[in-house]
Amino acid sequence: MNDKKAKLQKRYPDAIFPAPFAQIFNIRFTELEEGRAHADVIVDKAWTNPFGIAHGGFLFSILDETLGSAACSILNQAIYKDVKTLSTTNHDIFFHSPAKPKDKLIIKARVVSCRKNMVFVEGHIEKEDKTLIAESKGIWFIKR
Repeated sequence: MNDKKAKLQKRYPDAIFPAPFAQIFNIRFTELEEGRAHADVIVDKAWTNPFGIAHGGFLFSILDETLGSAACSILNQAIYKDVKTLSTTNHDIFFHSPAKPKDKLIIKARVVSCRKNMVFVEGHIEKEDKTLIAESKGIWFIKR
């Protein structure tokens, strides 16, 4: 994982991986290969809704960071040599099951397709017992 991160950091020295906002959630990337990213996080009580389950905004944020990292992982391809930035343009999430404080969540993302100016990515969050928490699909825009 560190090799891909190091290459991205060298190519985009002003970018920070993972994003500073995502670092609030102590997200830990366990895999970053071309076209995919895996991460995990332990749900903190501070990231819950009034009913004590993981807040949808938290779940969306960790999916967005992991899908975005998968999208970034393809930027070393020659077609993307003049990329200035990459940003989410559309991202849909579907919630399936609740997560509670102290649950370990595993986030997996993969690039489905890439074009000159867009990257299509999908992913999901599951608990260690494979319970599906949420899944999402998104499009990342490439600015040249």
